[in-house]
Amino acid sequence: MNRQDLIRIIDEELSGERALEAATHMTAFYRSPGASGYHRATDFVADLFRENGFDKVWVERYPLDGETKFVTQSMPLAWDPFSAELRIGSAQGELLVSYEDAPSCLPWWTPPTPKGGVTLELVDVGTGERPEDYQKQDVRGKVVLIRSTDRASGWGHAATLAMEAGVAGIVTDYMLYQTAPFRTRETLPEPVMLLRMPGIRNTAWAIVVNYPAAEKLAALAANGGTKVFADVQCTTFRGEGQNLLAEIHGTDKADEFIQFVCHATAGTKPGANCASGPALQAEMGRTFAKLIASGKIPRPRRSIRFLVNVEGQGTKNYVHNHPKAIENTHVVIALDSVGHDQEKCKSALLFYHSPDSVPTYINDFYGSLMEQTPKETRWVFHNVNSIPFVNFLEHPYCPWSDNKYYPAFGIPSPLLMSWPDLYFHTDHLTADNLDAKVFKRGGTTTALAAYLLACAGSDEVEDIMRVVGARSQSRLASIAMAGKGGPEEGRVRSRLEHYARRDQEAVASAISLADEADKARLESTSAAIQKEIGDRLTEVSSWLSSDAGAPEEYAPGNVVPRRLVMRDAPGLAGTDYWELYDMWQEMEGRDPKMRYDSLRIIGDEIWNFVDGKRSVNDIAAAIGAEFDFDIESRHVLKLFQGLVKEGFVALDNPG
Repeated sequence: MNRQDLIRIIDEELSGERALEAATHMTAFYRSPGASGYHRATDFVADLFRENGFDKVWVERYPLDGETKFVTQSMPLAWDPFSAELRIGSAQGELLVSYEDAPSCLPWWTPPTPKGGVTLELVDVGTGERPEDYQKQDVRGKVVLIRSTDRASGWGHAATLAMEAGVAGIVTDYMLYQTAPFRTRETLPEPVMLLRMPGIRNTAWAIVVNYPAAEKLAALAANGGTKVFADVQCTTFRGEGQNLLAEIHGTDKADEFIQFVCHATAGTKPGANCASGPALQAEMGRTFAKLIASGKIPRPRRSIRFLVNVEGQGTKNYVHNHPKAIENTHVVIALDSVGHDQEKCKSALLFYHSPDSVPTYINDFYGSLMEQTPKETRWVFHNVNSIPFVNFLEHPYCPWSDNKYYPAFGIPSPLLMSWPDLYFHTDHLTADNLDAKVFKRGGTTTALAAYLLACAGSDEVEDIMRVVGARSQSRLASIAMAGKGGPEEGRVRSRLEHYARRDQEAVASAISLADEADKARLESTSAAIQKEIGDRLTEVSSWLSSDAGAPEEYAPGNVVPRRLVMRDAPGLAGTDYWELYDMWQEMEGRDPKMRYDSLRIIGDEIWNFVDGKRSVNDIAAAIGAEFDFDIESRHVLKLFQGLVKEGFVALDNPG
């Protein structure tokens, strides 16, 4: 079928309004792992899948018991909130926050207070990031006020220190992932952030307030003797998760998969946090089923599989239980906050690339479709809509959702979500902050990408290779021109070399979609396109100064990491919070683009790049190129040493 005809047919059928309606319905449920609202929401999506004509819909259940392990990691316990309130002074005092008004006020896995609540003295420990914050005053058996920082991991670190100091309760105004000037604690004072406790078995209850409430408490605590009344009712229990799966069956390659993944879990009620992923999956599946049944499009060769889960935990269960399907999966496209109103939320719809650690055609292939799919209005001089109202952009890898799990097992996994986002994971992200136009724009492009890949044969593989090759050549030229004559031409040269190698491997990766009989011919095509990329690299490198060489080698970085466990990236495990802080300060001094949260993407990729062959120096160079960071091997080695301490990797001498 002609590509433009296919785009038109999908665009005419896929409805942003239907996706919006489904997401709005899901906002009625509080959806923490294993909670009654999570099960009701997942059951609603299952019914929607069945009504929408999917070929197969089924549910796989697994324990949320704190013990059962998948890919070497324990499942969490289930947790369900019931009620909460925080007042000044006594049970009759001024109300600062309640579960009824802001369900996000309860961090997941907080324990309850005694029934009827407690009245306890409040101590302000500032950001509570250092042990001495809890030693200046007696905090044992009391409530501490922990203030927000712009470091997301600061919350878990401070809460852990507070519990180690023996506090009975925690009040905080933390706001995660602040993005100045729009999303900061001061400029966005009213929202209440959904948090998670640092573990699933905690010794202190916690409750979240907004910025004005925290300021009021801080002023009162400064005079000493201030008490708060807290009544938190919730339960942590041995429960159950469910993976909701569905399929549009393929034909001659039905045992190969193009997969979607999203999660039904989210806090707040009514809350649109993470409701858009399941809603858009349902609408894309309905579109495929309707168009196939009507004969407007043929049934795809490969199966299109849909997974709705408990974020992260469901993917671990799926990977554990479906090794053959994982082996035969070409790509997993993760859908998160894909329907947010861009004007109200100050956001853009982002296509986050699958990481460079798994070179793949999917990034350039999807990016090319973003350019081709319909826009909202036309240029003044012709009748084709070419001007978008929905801001839809490509960005590097972001480990924000289930997309972080699959690359560790060699499967490309890009992510669609909205960012920046004023109300992300707060009580203010209600259904009126969703937009049918954003569902439509992302849904049409994503459905088109999945269907084309599910149908792809050898001719389409050749086209995909050409797309990667053409975009690679353009990318190399852009990087070279931007760096030409600058102070970092040596690093630019290294980055060009990394991109060229990655793109050459991405070209070759498309052969996995080819019919067996044509693979030899396509390998010849792949080699020709790879040579074109290599020639382009030579050309654009000549634009740089001839003395712009590689940096001096870091000898300790020649060690080769080797994984000791099968799991997803353990991130920054084994490296102390303040060691990470000092590392970030040094990194930012070298490269002002770096921020503390940059360590998170580095932490994922140091694991994903480990193959028993690459040295620490190789991995540091690849990560620096991927995110355009000027990072040093010594910092990457320190992160690996943390993983060694935790028993996740070994560092071998080079062979």
